[in-house]
Amino acid sequence: MSHALFDEYKKIASQSIHSAVALPFSVYSERSVLELESKKIFNNDWIFVCAEGQLSDPGSYFAMDLAGEAIAVIRTSKGELIALSNICRHRGTPLLDKGFGLIQKNITCPYHAWTYSDEGDLKAIPFQGEVEIDKKQHCLPKFHIGCWLGLVFVNLGEQPQPIEERFAHLSDYLSNFQPERFIHANSGDTEVWQANWKLAVENAIESYHLFKVHKETLETVTPSKNAYYVAGSSEWAIAGGKMKTNESKIMQWLTGETPEVYKHYLLVFLPPNFIGIMTYESFDWISILPIDETSCRIYSGGLSESSAEEDKHTKGFVQQFMAEDKVICERVQQGMKSTKTTGGKLVEMEKILVDFRQFLASRLFDVEPSPSVESKQASLFYEPPDG
Repeated sequence: MSHALFDEYKKIASQSIHSAVALPFSVYSERSVLELESKKIFNNDWIFVCAEGQLSDPGSYFAMDLAGEAIAVIRTSKGELIALSNICRHRGTPLLDKGFGLIQKNITCPYHAWTYSDEGDLKAIPFQGEVEIDKKQHCLPKFHIGCWLGLVFVNLGEQPQPIEERFAHLSDYLSNFQPERFIHANSGDTEVWQANWKLAVENAIESYHLFKVHKETLETVTPSKNAYYVAGSSEWAIAGGKMKTNESKIMQWLTGETPEVYKHYLLVFLPPNFIGIMTYESFDWISILPIDETSCRIYSGGLSESSAEEDKHTKGFVQQFMAEDKVICERVQQGMKSTKTTGGKLVEMEKILVDFRQFLASRLFDVEPSPSVESKQASLFYEPPDG
């Protein structure tokens, strides 16, 4: 990436909402940009992996690639969650298959059967002969792991900021929804989109496009005109909106008035890759990770109070609006090839994009981010539900 593009990326990503414009198109397609983001962000920040409830049984694991590093988050036989390198210390073979799985007592390399405990200790080497091998020097490297509100994060850096500090005060806005009730985890679909990871994130966090892209789906439930910004900074951000109800006034009278806060949803953005929607019923999310400079992997899931299976109508609804998002993101990616035009100003409804940009600027270019801000709508989430 040229110095000029570095400078432009830094300048635009640092802007406030009043001066913010679209990022340079080439930052969504240049390989050198992704290399910088992989080094400064995905190799050195708290990255969402899965929910604790998805790894409830001893031996359960989730294996994935993170910035080119094969990792596995494992629930050990002692009940602890750990994050290990998923690469054999012999000759570099990936150990556990990607995705969710269950370790049968030990981790055994599929190439030469070097065997490790579920804590990464090297236990056995077949046909070792007379060659001496220090098993303690051949254990699987461990990475930092942190949990917040039932969500699991991994950090490949050496001395990360404690995750509790990173998300400090965020829970204040969520307490009315009683998220501690959401102990049952479910896994959604995994998709590959032909779009840069930042495009997918930006699309997921703003509600400006709902009235157009999701006219027959999300707009009927969470209309753009009812969306608003709640609070945030470069470290996390929250937007929200009032949901439409299909209940008649008579039905509302019969069933009782729902507290106002429960008529709203919260969009929780934990950069770089977690976007969640919290309501009184559930906390659903998508995780977005880059594959290369023009494609990304989308993984969905959620937490709820009960373990009831998702009904066909709801599943179909989610699949439909996700398909709509995929189409528009891949269409936008095509526009990023242009060298004869540039993007324009952001509107007020895109304030949360500024938080994301400032996260990028702080991590990539060491720019001091703006202080956290809170909108007047935030007061709704401080008040007791029956207040």
